[in-house]
Amino acid sequence: MRRFLEAGRLNSPRGLKGELRFDCWCDSIDFLSGVKYLYLDNEGKRPLEVKAFRETVSTVIFVGYEDRNSASTPIGRTVYFDREDIVLPEGVYYNDDLIGVDVFDEATGGKIGTLKRIEEGMASDIYYVEGEKKYIIPAVKEFIVKADPNTGIIIRMIDGLEA
Repeated sequence: MRRFLEAGRLNSPRGLKGELRFDCWCDSIDFLSGVKYLYLDNEGKRPLEVKAFRETVSTVIFVGYEDRNSASTPIGRTVYFDREDIVLPEGVYYNDDLIGVDVFDEATGGKIGTLKRIEEGMASDIYYVEGEKKYIIPAVKEFIVKADPNTGIIIRMIDGLEA
């Protein structure tokens, strides 16, 4: 389980006070509101102290980068957050934690494969499962009965999920 997860990408400066447009890859910038640091690496060795997030226009300001010139330094970079800075509600998991988890058929209880990747879509995430066969499963309540990194993913099979 990775400790530092991708938060998004820093884009062009906005205005004169160091705001950077932020392409947030989390559910929303509000999800990151309690985060005090974003990191320029996935090991947490290059922190940037967050001064403020602005959800209405999806921007971030970092301490020490409060003018347009210095704010231009980290543009184009992917930034990471520390999973320990965010408390998830009971039963909610990061997609990253589900990769590699076994997937089971609700009706038979049999293992159909392993979750290989998750593609984040507009309407829902898409689970790509590989076993003896390959499956493409929309991550919606009609198909995903339960998803837990500790016990596995249980799906409701229907015709057409096979890739």
